[in-house]
Amino acid sequence: MKIIINIVFLLRMEDFMRKILLVLLLIFLLPLSACGEVKYEFKDGVMYEDGKEATGTFELTVNGFKSKGKFINGLPDGIEVYYSDGSIMRKDTYVNGEHSDFQVYYRNGQLMSTYLKDKRIDIFYDDGQLLMRADREKGENTIYHENGNPLLFIAGNYSILYNENKEILSRIENGVRLDDDITFKNLEDGSFEIIKNNKVIGKISAYGMPPTYFYSTGETLMKWDNSVYKTLFKNGNTFFERDGNISRYYYKDGKLLYESKGKKWAFYNREGEEIITDFENIKNIKKVD
Repeated sequence: MKIIINIVFLLRMEDFMRKILLVLLLIFLLPLSACGEVKYEFKDGVMYEDGKEATGTFELTVNGFKSKGKFINGLPDGIEVYYSDGSIMRKDTYVNGEHSDFQVYYRNGQLMSTYLKDKRIDIFYDDGQLLMRADREKGENTIYHENGNPLLFIAGNYSILYNENKEILSRIENGVRLDDDITFKNLEDGSFEIIKNNKVIGKISAYGMPPTYFYSTGETLMKWDNSVYKTLFKNGNTFFERDGNISRYYYKDGKLLYESKGKKWAFYNREGEEIITDFENIKNIKKVD
């Protein structure tokens, strides 16, 4: 009888322990399931958290650069991208999920470019000097000399070319030259000097190529080179060039600063690294707030 009781007791204890184990497993497994890995995904301009539109602040990498972004109902509200040393590279602002403006920075913290949607684009040298302004509201584009004076002004079919002292070298409207105070001197090789106010401001080759214009000190300012329009720094390096729908701006040392090809464009810092221009390659997403 005692043996039977012991067997029954043991069976009941085993069943009791099994239930305790089950409860313990449930107690420990519930937090694990609750803390399971959340899936974040940025797709077609929208941030998702487990398949739902996410709200919060996220750390992520954009084209390999560390970044931080704020999202509201899946749509971006602001994104910052950083250089490898932690300094700001690019800052983008959004209104109701629509991109409104951005700023691009040099590694030293100096502003490289600003963009105001449908309004204006500015590009600066790393010393703060304005290089180019495209005013979309006014329909005007201006390129500047190193000293801050305008070099080339374009408004529709009207353009003005200046030397570094803001002296007009050429004015053209609808393809017609407006300079009535210019004379030409025929040289022995068949070329022509362009003279204004008793100064040689340019030259036309014997082959009738578009004119070359000079700085006030004689260095070449603008020329046509194999159908490519170029303006030069005084040191002879290319400052700006236009080849069909391709435009490029350069640093004084000859390194590429900015390039546009139709609707595609890119900035480059002093080290030759391309500044990111889109947010397509987003990885390593982590929610921090």
